[in-house]
Amino acid sequence: MNKKNSVVTANIIVIILIVLGFVWMQINDFLFYKQVATEQAENDVMLSAMDINSEITLLAKEQLVVSQMMANDIFLKSWCANETGNAYDENCTQLYEYLTTYKEKYNYDVVFFVSNKTYNYYYDSGLNKVVSPAVEFDSWYFNFLDLNQEYDIQIDHDEVNKFSVSLFVNCLVQDEHGNILGVVGAGKVIDDFQQSMESIVNSLGVDVSIVSMGNAHNSFNGSAGFYKTVDDAAAEMELSVDEITTDTDSKGVQWSTNNKSVIVVNNEMLNWNIIVQKDLYESINDMMKRSYGRVALMISVIIVYIFVSTKLLSNLRKIEIVKENTDELTGLINKKLFESRYEMNRKKQFWGQHISLFILDVDNFKHFNDNYGHLYGNTVLRTMATTLKEEIGIEGEVARWGGDEFVGVLFCESDLAKRIMEAILDEIRVKDAKSPITFSCGVIDCDYKHTINELLERADKALYESKEKGKAQVSVYRG
Repeated sequence: MNKKNSVVTANIIVIILIVLGFVWMQINDFLFYKQVATEQAENDVMLSAMDINSEITLLAKEQLVVSQMMANDIFLKSWCANETGNAYDENCTQLYEYLTTYKEKYNYDVVFFVSNKTYNYYYDSGLNKVVSPAVEFDSWYFNFLDLNQEYDIQIDHDEVNKFSVSLFVNCLVQDEHGNILGVVGAGKVIDDFQQSMESIVNSLGVDVSIVSMGNAHNSFNGSAGFYKTVDDAAAEMELSVDEITTDTDSKGVQWSTNNKSVIVVNNEMLNWNIIVQKDLYESINDMMKRSYGRVALMISVIIVYIFVSTKLLSNLRKIEIVKENTDELTGLINKKLFESRYEMNRKKQFWGQHISLFILDVDNFKHFNDNYGHLYGNTVLRTMATTLKEEIGIEGEVARWGGDEFVGVLFCESDLAKRIMEAILDEIRVKDAKSPITFSCGVIDCDYKHTINELLERADKALYESKEKGKAQVSVYRG
């Protein structure tokens, strides 16, 4: 039993070492791959931010250059000096042609000029309206003037094109003395801008938000595509308002936390913050899927190991039990093991089979001991044991019961068992010995409901019947 416990303890230690080693490897692999994934995410968000910054700069720069060119155009300044306020006179016709030329040349959706003298909002197709500080939709104009800066770039609704969301560049027009003549600019629907952003987002798997950092307030106070309000961007990206509006430059501020990598870059020309974020969840999820496979493999290995080691342990234990319960003289199993095997198997293995039990003893065994000595008596017992074992073979099992008595089972009914035992008796009778060796035997049909002791008690009666009839014969219990 101590050996068994030692083997079990050794197996438990081996399994614990396997699990600890595996866990250690998994943790190290996880930390390594997470670091690699984090570095990759940081690189992706940085490249995305740079690409987006360059892209939106290119998209807006042409509009800015064209708008600045118009703002410094002598024609426009001269026109302002001659403005009458009549939107239908020849002077205004020249302005409409001027604005239309820029619109068609650069494929803008609208080119406009707002006069600071009359507050007339002119565009390429005529007079749109007269702007007023009392109208919220016109707030962009007066707020821009209050900024006191050369230009302003913003997202707003295009009033002359079905209020489509557009990118506007507004430039201040001043005379030679610095007096404000009005605001000129161009607008373009942000579809191209959106498509450019989507291409970058899809290629690198990042989330992008773009927010205004203090351009002139206008009536557009919502979000459109990647362009968002500060609050919308913060909620969508699960960042704080302070993080979204971080004061930074074109190099950006970058950090990684909570399985996210984030960078905030400022586009100085547009005065926009570009926020790019990449979630490590997918990368970590891929790592976990690989880990699940390894865990399954480890569990399989442990199960196989436990099964094999348990099987080996069981076989070793069986061998050890047989060795401990084997009669040294005859090489047969002893009474204890025979009883144990019978009781263990009588219900599950013997069910539905014809089983017979026999018990025998050597006739006149005292004669051999008294006349030829105990050593020769042992030889007789060995001869009996060898003959029984060879003849019964796999058709039953035989054990030494004690002294000159043997017991066994045969996998057949009692009448056939009687004939088998009689054949063995005939064979052993002709063995070369100083005196003929014979035995008396009793046989009984086994009923799995009865214990070994109950059956032996009845087989004993058949054995005594054989002795009473003159020995050297086999009797079947018919009670």
